[in-house]
Amino acid sequence: MGRMIGIDLGTTNSLATYIDDNGKIQFVKNEYGNILIPSVVGIDENGDIIVGELAKERRMRNSGETASNFKRKMGTSARIKIKDKIFDAQMLSSIVLKHLKENAERQLNEKIDRAIISVPAYFNDKQRKDTKIAAELAGITVERLINEPTAAALSLGSHILNRNLKFLVLDLGGGTFDVTLLETFEDIMEVISISGDTMLGGEDFTTKICEIFLRNIQKSILDLSRDERIKLYTKADRVKKLISIKDVEIEMEIGEKIIKRKLLRKNLEKQ
Repeated sequence: MGRMIGIDLGTTNSLATYIDDNGKIQFVKNEYGNILIPSVVGIDENGDIIVGELAKERRMRNSGETASNFKRKMGTSARIKIKDKIFDAQMLSSIVLKHLKENAERQLNEKIDRAIISVPAYFNDKQRKDTKIAAELAGITVERLINEPTAAALSLGSHILNRNLKFLVLDLGGGTFDVTLLETFEDIMEVISISGDTMLGGEDFTTKICEIFLRNIQKSILDLSRDERIKLYTKADRVKKLISIKDVEIEMEIGEKIIKRKLLRKNLEKQ
C-alpha cells in the first residue's frame, strides 16, 4: 500500500500535502518548485494533454485550447470542449488529480494511491460521488472526503476540539464562496449549517475589475485584441491583490493609445 496524501481540489488552484517521517505536514511541489497548481487543462499543438502552469499559459494565449473553472460543473452532465475533444468536469478533475499524484510520487520517490480530498460543504451527493470517481480515474482511492470549512477549522489544531466553541468559517476561493457554522463539543466537531455561492470567487472579482475599467473608458471586451484582453486580465488580477491596501491605477495600451484609469476601492465595493 502506497503513501496517502491530502488534496485540495480547487476551482482555480489545487495543491497536495503529505505528512513526513517527523509527523510534519509538507507541501507537494511541481516541477517548477511551486505549491499551487492551476486547475487548468489544455491541449497543446501536438494534441497532447497539458495541465497546470503550462495549460494556464496557453489559456492566456488562446482560451479555446484550455478548460478551467470546471469544478463549478461537477455533478452535472455539462460537456466541455477543448479544441476538437469533449470532456466532462469529472474527467478534467481526474487529469488535475493525476498531475498532483505524479508530482507527489516524483518528490517522494514512492507510490501514491490514497488520498483525503477536501470538497465544498455545499457539495451534494452527486458532486461528491463524481469527485470520488475522478480520483479513481487518476489511480487514487479516496479514504475520505472532508468539507473544506471543516478542514480549515482543523488546521488550527486538534486542541480546538476539547473546547466548547461555535464559530463561522468563511471560505472565499478562486471560484466559490463557502459559509459554514461549526460547533465543537467533547472532542466532536459538528456542522450546524452551511451556505454559499457556487458562482462567486476570486476570478469573478478579476472579471468585474476588467468590466469596470472598460466601462470607464467606454469600451467593451470585443473592442480589444486577444493580446490586449490577456494584458487587461493580468493587470486586473494584480489590482485585485493590491486594492485592499491602496487605490490602484491600470495603464493599458489599446490600439496605439495609452490609457490610464485609477480604480478606487470604494467604487469597487459598490459593484
